[in-house]
Amino acid sequence: MMTDYDLPVWFWDPETTDEDRSDWMTQERCRRQAMRQQTAYRRRMEQSAERRARREAANPATVAVEEYR
Repeated sequence: MMTDYDLPVWFWDPETTDEDRSDWMTQERCRRQAMRQQTAYRRRMEQSAERRARREAANPATVAVEEYR
């Protein structure tokens, strides 16, 4: 099935109910809409990504992927 969603591993698990899948899809659509708008959620997510990138850049154990391409 082609989709632009990054589906979680558990999504197609036989034990997952249709209601669980529907809830996840609804939350994902809400998250995407919030990211398209100037919301507090978007600012928090952008700040979180920036902090994560700074930590990775400052960590001496990380290696730049570009060096291996």
